Amino acid sequence: MAVNGHNRSRALHIMTQRNSAATRIALVFAFAAVAFLFLAFGLRLFWLSAEAPLPELLQNLPDSLSETDQQAFLTRLRARFPAGATEAEVTTTLLEQGFKLGRAGERVATYDRQAGIRDKCRRSGNVRWSADAAGHVSEISGGYYQHCPQH
Repeated sequence: MAVNGHNRSRALHIMTQRNSAATRIALVFAFAAVAFLFLAFGLRLFWLSAEAPLPELLQNLPDSLSETDQQAFLTRLRARFPAGATEAEVTTTLLEQGFKLGRAGERVATYDRQAGIRDKCRRSGNVRWSADAAGHVSEISGGYYQHCPQH
């Protein structure tokens, strides 16, 4: 009887070890699954929070606090689109840089980007132009707004 009791005890010990090993494996898989979900959520948040690239026309401008700041943007616009440039060139370039064109017949384009996780500045710009009957730009103007909170 003692032998039979010993065999039961040993069988119980072996089953306990197997259950313990199975429990450890299950815990490892559960931890890996939770870690994967956190990583996937973090990457998704990172990708979704990425701001669109700032249009070349609006890059590296000073804060839009003064007339001199606005003049820097106007100088950049006129250098990029001198008188005589085609209206198609203006609209194509502005669209490629992320500006949105106004309604049909309006010669205006706007850009607006709210502050985000990586760039705390709100940035916007607008461009207006006039063109002759042949579609050549005769005048271009615009302005921009950049507000960066001071913390």
